Amino acid sequence: MALARRGRPRKAGPRTAKGRLIALPDRGNDVVQARAARFARFQDGKADQQVGDQIGRAWAVGLLDGQMCDGAILRDMGRRYGSLYWHEFAAMAPKIGALERRDRSAANDGGDDRPGDYFRLLDGLARQVGRPAVASMHGLCVDGWWFPDVDQPWVARLIATAVADAGGPAAQERALPADRARLNAAIETLVTMVEGRRDGARPPAGRTSD
Repeated sequence: MALARRGRPRKAGPRTAKGRLIALPDRGNDVVQARAARFARFQDGKADQQVGDQIGRAWAVGLLDGQMCDGAILRDMGRRYGSLYWHEFAAMAPKIGALERRDRSAANDGGDDRPGDYFRLLDGLARQVGRPAVASMHGLCVDGWWFPDVDQPWVARLIATAVADAGGPAAQERALPADRARLNAAIETLVTMVEGRRDGARPPAGRTSD
């Protein structure tokens, strides 16, 4: 007599009163979950959706707060400038995997009709603050664009110090005065770009992007 075939194994997990499996939200891999847990104490526990890049993590721990503009506005301006920069200078982008390039290239598509002109507008506003300040802003918003999981050393020290001061793990390296000076210069540049746009600055006339 032939043996009956064993049925499909029952899937593990919580179920409803009727026995239906409850679909759990996808919280990402271990790295993503660990990063979200690190910043869970900040922004009323709502920072997890914004910590996928360096400037998002800086915003999460409050490094962009206390300015004339809301920190989230400065964060978004930094992201916009970074995306426009690499749209303008795509040929200079580092060599990375196809999937990573596709993901970050998609982030560069902000829907601007004339991205080149918009970049030149923001870049012109930024340069009013001075070359050293622009370099600091690039360190926060541009230099790590293609490697969003990695913080620049000076930004990493600032973030780690803020996490430690909020009751998190002790910082292996605490922020230096020079780090805070660079951050202040970067923020001043972001504020200048935001205020320039609020004051009605327009892209240069007669210029078109490629």
